[in-house]
Amino acid sequence: MKLLYLADIRFPMERANGIQTIETCHALARRGVEVELVVRRSDRRSDDACLSFFGLEAHPKLRLRRLAIPGRVGFLAAATPILLGTTRDDVIFTRDLVLADLAITLADAPVVFEAHTVAPVFAEERARMYAGAAPPSRRKLARLDAREARVCRGAAGVVTITSSLLDALEARHGSIDRSRVIPDGARVPETPPPVVSESRPKVYYIGQLYPWKGVDVALRAMTRVEGVELVVVGGLPPEPDIERVRALASELSLDDRVRFTGFLPPPELEAERRKASVFLIPNLDSTTSRLYTSPLKLFEAMATGRPIVASDLPSIREVLRHEESALLVPPGEPEALAAAIERLLGDAALSERLAARAFEHARDYSWDRRAAAIEALVEEITR
Repeated sequence: MKLLYLADIRFPMERANGIQTIETCHALARRGVEVELVVRRSDRRSDDACLSFFGLEAHPKLRLRRLAIPGRVGFLAAATPILLGTTRDDVIFTRDLVLADLAITLADAPVVFEAHTVAPVFAEERARMYAGAAPPSRRKLARLDAREARVCRGAAGVVTITSSLLDALEARHGSIDRSRVIPDGARVPETPPPVVSESRPKVYYIGQLYPWKGVDVALRAMTRVEGVELVVVGGLPPEPDIERVRALASELSLDDRVRFTGFLPPPELEAERRKASVFLIPNLDSTTSRLYTSPLKLFEAMATGRPIVASDLPSIREVLRHEESALLVPPGEPEALAAAIERLLGDAALSERLAARAFEHARDYSWDRRAAAIEALVEEITR
């Protein structure tokens, strides 16, 4: 079986998109699937150096094809002859709606589309969730809706990262014949990593710093929690969000209790996570957060074996249970977030119980489990 994975992203890429893409491809290769990952070349690093950036080694079943093509139009043009050269023995996999539509039109091979949003809904929310994003026109929303409908009908298989997302797509576009709910994942060790002792408890927020991710709420919660350091990992220049959250930390007089690390490569981040006393997943309540998101940082926190405080949203409840594997709090409420942090830091037995259950549950969300589910869908399609 050969799987052609198309991703119009620069590679290596620091965002969750890049991590999820390469971890999925590498896990498929480890299962014996012949994978060719087609991406944009972002620099002159060798393929081995790109994999090393993510803490991965080269694998004989995984081939990187990095195209020295700038921009979206260039990548689509370069992908066209690749798609035309596919055969019925190949399978095309992508999480890019435009590439999926193009592949369904041009390729002989079956196409599997992995959805991460309902495209028109996310386009409308994007203007509210990201600084500087322009509201989409009605014409654009209609184009997105039509393209998404074509892909849902024409793809040989559709993968969604939450059950709620699959329900939303089917409510909008009708029943999808071959679909699977396959969440994101993490590297899950045999046993929880040892705790790195620190002079005072450390609460970690890891991820992008967009307002809808809730880091502002985490900062406001820290004004109600004494003797604790908040570590904020994430943010990429020249994005404006890191300056916004730094300014908020100063405004709240938290400069001596908040540490901003910026982006950390995955191997460094793995070591940093071991210092955590508590992990925060404080997403605000938006349609994207409520129904579509499957945060990598959630599964990585579970696999680290530390207690978690997360927003009480349906997408999160697909993975975590309140009082069983985490503490879930109303989104957007600093007081509730602070109270949950204090409760975990003041009750070692509770923290250990929740962390142990989350770690046990993390085995269901390993990259290998994810790859196995994708492979099973592909085998059904090609049978």
